[in-house]
Amino acid sequence: MGGLLDRGYGSRVMWRDFAKSLREIWRLSTPDGGAYRPDLHYMRGPGPKWHAKYGHLYPKAQPMRATTSAALRDLPNLAERGA
Repeated sequence: MGGLLDRGYGSRVMWRDFAKSLREIWRLSTPDGGAYRPDLHYMRGPGPKWHAKYGHLYPKAQPMRATTSAALRDLPNLAERGA
């Protein structure tokens, strides 16, 4: 009876090693050797489907006017004058 248990264990070990070997062959057969490439999974932002569904909820930002940027540029000068 002990022989049957030993044979079952040996069979499991053989299949486990065989599966490991197959995984390694599969990984090495890919062009990049199985390396993770984050650039292939990178998402830059919501796509057109999201914008079609939710785009109306978020108003687009308005460009900065020239008078506002000029006032911000002069802000350090105004602070010096006030001090």
